[in-house]
Amino acid sequence: GVAPDFISWHHYTSDPMCLSKSADRARRLCDELGFPNCELIVNEWHYFGPNYSWADMQRSSDPAAKARIWEGPDSHNGIRSSAFTLATLANIQRSELSQAYYYGCRHTGSWGFKNELQEKYKVFYALRLFGRIVKDYRTICASTGEKTYTLFAVKSADGAKKGLLVADYGGKERTIAIDVKGVSAVRAVTLLDHTHDLTPHAATLQGGRLVLEKPDANSAAFFVEFE
Repeated sequence: GVAPDFISWHHYTSDPMCLSKSADRARRLCDELGFPNCELIVNEWHYFGPNYSWADMQRSSDPAAKARIWEGPDSHNGIRSSAFTLATLANIQRSELSQAYYYGCRHTGSWGFKNELQEKYKVFYALRLFGRIVKDYRTICASTGEKTYTLFAVKSADGAKKGLLVADYGGKERTIAIDVKGVSAVRAVTLLDHTHDLTPHAATLQGGRLVLEKPDANSAAFFVEFE
């Protein structure tokens, strides 16, 4: 006769919509059982690439496994992981989840945001960017992504500042074109990709069409601030 305060679970995946989908299933389950106030909590989540396995993670001396996990843009903490992280964070804001905890924000180790030499993983910059977004832009606006793109439109509490996060997770196309409304000009663009860490970038906005160019064919993320 006691209702649970919450249910929680881990989620490691390469699908940036997976946490939101699992929360939808959990919400339906709890509601059907008569627990509409039960909180839904993902107590660990992180990118887990489709090109390696848990067994690979434990075979650190295997050169082939090490290459799949730790090297290049598609690695565990590379730009693909970072685009996944930004897309997932955006999707979480619009989900049924009450809380979600990225695993793990420690200073060293393969699951943190720095390595043992204190060198920052690419995902460090993804977390920094999203922290900046939620600090300065408190209102979520309507946005719909397609293909490999996750869009997250936001504005400041007073409506004076408007922004758009574009996370391209696994896309190969170099040109990204997006229809936008209610903005007049691009004020600034921040780029995170395989070779850039939150650096200024260019974009064009004409006739309600925003065009962004990726420097290469890997995953990437942009934060566009509008006039």
